[in-house]
Amino acid sequence: MKKVILLGSTGYIGRNAIKVIKNLRDFKIVGLAAYTNYQMLSEQAKYIKPRSVTLVDKKHYSVLKGEISRTKVFCGESGITEMIEATEADVLIAAFASAVGILGIKRAIEKRLRLCLATKEILVSFGDVIMHEVHRHNIDLIPIDSEHSAIYQCLEGRNSDEVKAIILTASGGPFLKKSMKAVTKADVLNHPVWKMGAKITVDSATMMNKGLEVIEAHHLFKMPAERIKVVIHPEAICHSLVQFVDGTMLAQMSTPNMQLPIQHSLTYPKRRPSMVQHLDISQVKHLRFMPPNHRKFPCLTFAYDALIIGKSMPAVLNAANEETVKLFLEDKIEFHQIPRIIKKVMSEHKPQKGSIEHYIEQASWAKQTVRRIAC
Repeated sequence: MKKVILLGSTGYIGRNAIKVIKNLRDFKIVGLAAYTNYQMLSEQAKYIKPRSVTLVDKKHYSVLKGEISRTKVFCGESGITEMIEATEADVLIAAFASAVGILGIKRAIEKRLRLCLATKEILVSFGDVIMHEVHRHNIDLIPIDSEHSAIYQCLEGRNSDEVKAIILTASGGPFLKKSMKAVTKADVLNHPVWKMGAKITVDSATMMNKGLEVIEAHHLFKMPAERIKVVIHPEAICHSLVQFVDGTMLAQMSTPNMQLPIQHSLTYPKRRPSMVQHLDISQVKHLRFMPPNHRKFPCLTFAYDALIIGKSMPAVLNAANEETVKLFLEDKIEFHQIPRIIKKVMSEHKPQKGSIEHYIEQASWAKQTVRRIAC
């Protein structure tokens, strides 16, 4: 029986992970963590009966603690580390929509848990540090992001010197063929393919999501920026490709459903039957691929710039994006202001190499700078 700790259990990935694990008889959830949704976390705890739970938002800690019994309840971001330290587990699924819990994730690596990573911000902001720990402790890091899972599968058993480029696919979001002028929040949150949380849906609309994936791919697969490509693929059936030096391309295709990469991360190297409807390739009429419009989606360019600059710049990019998206969702800035503010923050930053704590400080600076610029 494999014991799993799930961070971000109330989010889109977390809820799907619970469904996947329920279908896998030899996996059991022993720890859950959520940021603010204590009501759903309470329901999950009563249903799953884990050994421990963590609520990052301390405001509702006492309420949650009073609602569930026979379960250890931790709180605050430090509570994530405490839960990982106190709960015996084999696997950690990291599925928060931000880098919350980074120190807990580092502790999980030190304890040699398999890391199933859905939180792209972890490698975007702290990639050098985290990958150093992954290699030092010789653990499995299996990506859950559909694009990185696809590349991981295409690269199985291959040498990196055989790879010419990895190619990330992007659906194009809601504005692929629409103007981005005078858009509403409803327009932005109306993704044509995926049903996701609000933050990642906004990132898809700006294509910052794909930019963050470029940085994540660099760390996961040891590829320089010039060998990581992005193509628009509206059908979202081909989840990414690898091009080899002989010109051959391998692609991973499937029904667009996040339960597949979640299950792959848990059961790798084995494959199991899944609950997902299988793709009938005979019914696929079109598979279109086209280059992205960097002028229309400047956030994609910002991400490449941050990757090339390195040091603390990716952490600043990620934090600036998080804060601008938060302001947009709170109706405090317009959609078109998101890339302008991010660009301004990056221009004011002086990148430095450092520890996790240093990058956290730089991220805090970036968020404060966003607020200053926006006001």
